[in-house]
Amino acid sequence: MNNFIKISIIALLGGLLAVLSSCTNGGVDDPGSGFDRPAMLNNYGNNLIIPSYESLKSSVDDLDAAAGTFSTEPTPSNLSELQNELKTARLAWQDAAMYQFGPAEMNVLRAVLNTYPADTDKVNSNIESGDYNLETLENRAAAGFPALGYLLHGIGDSNEEIVIQYTSDQNASNRMAYLQDNVDYIKESTDATLNAWLPDGGNYIETFLSDDNAGTDVGSSLGMMVNALVLHYERFMRDGKIGIPAGVRSAGVPRQEATESFYAGYSLELAIANLQAIKRIYLGTGLNTGDGLGFEENLISLDAAGLSDEIVTEIDQAIAALQDLNDPLSQQIENNNDPVLTAFQELQDVVVLLKADMASALGVTITFQDNDGD
Repeated sequence: MNNFIKISIIALLGGLLAVLSSCTNGGVDDPGSGFDRPAMLNNYGNNLIIPSYESLKSSVDDLDAAAGTFSTEPTPSNLSELQNELKTARLAWQDAAMYQFGPAEMNVLRAVLNTYPADTDKVNSNIESGDYNLETLENRAAAGFPALGYLLHGIGDSNEEIVIQYTSDQNASNRMAYLQDNVDYIKESTDATLNAWLPDGGNYIETFLSDDNAGTDVGSSLGMMVNALVLHYERFMRDGKIGIPAGVRSAGVPRQEATESFYAGYSLELAIANLQAIKRIYLGTGLNTGDGLGFEENLISLDAAGLSDEIVTEIDQAIAALQDLNDPLSQQIENNNDPVLTAFQELQDVVVLLKADMASALGVTITFQDNDGD
């Protein structure tokens, strides 16, 4: 083999190695940017994701304790405390709902905790029969936070009337058992998801932060995070919380009963909390630690500061549009839906920025299928 051929082969192998290195390198996004992607992922894993699940677990533990107290002594005051703990848990869920990959995906956490609207007919038939398995697909909308919302707010016009359903009604004992079984199911799924992330549990945090997952490919931690965030924003924030109830995503027919917290009447509060949590993810703001490396800094390092500013501005405008509405959101939709439709459009304006512009700039491929072409 002559020297020219040898040199050519060496050059070719060197080029291939450079390409492979560029595909898997997790240290920087761009040779000239100096951006530390592993540090960003560490911020997300340890300062946003795990703390969000820890907060959710803590609130669900309090919910479980309040349910136990109410079961032992079903009084209006204990019911009120249980209602408050449910609201706290549902607000905590808004911080964790965007991380539906890895352990959350394995435990189908979103479906377990927050399939709505609740199937109240199924809830009532389960209570009447006393024969049910909350883990089955047919009971997906008869369990979780929405079902608890119905059981704690929707079966009477006052707390006194609701308590009667747990004390004097012919199905009182079955109803109380169903309430506790539902809380147990929520707690079991929440605990399993958090434990899978923790170093002394399943240690998924190690997988999330591993060098093998530090790139931008489909299976990378960044790829999973961006896809999970965009999917949540598009289908469960924009559509689920606002578009479907307002009629935009339900053939032009408003479905007030499809609001997230229809029976308790704080659906708008949940939506605002969720959008604020999405903004924190974008900025890399830890749940308890303040600002850190996030998508914002990543885009700036890639000379996309203008895009970053536009994303923040549009999210802020969407938050402001939601804050202009009133709870109960179902009544706002029924009595004055135009501002809700305006809020939907503000939410819509963010979709392309996240799904197309941000994902493209970060080098992430969106892998889930569109519902409607945006």
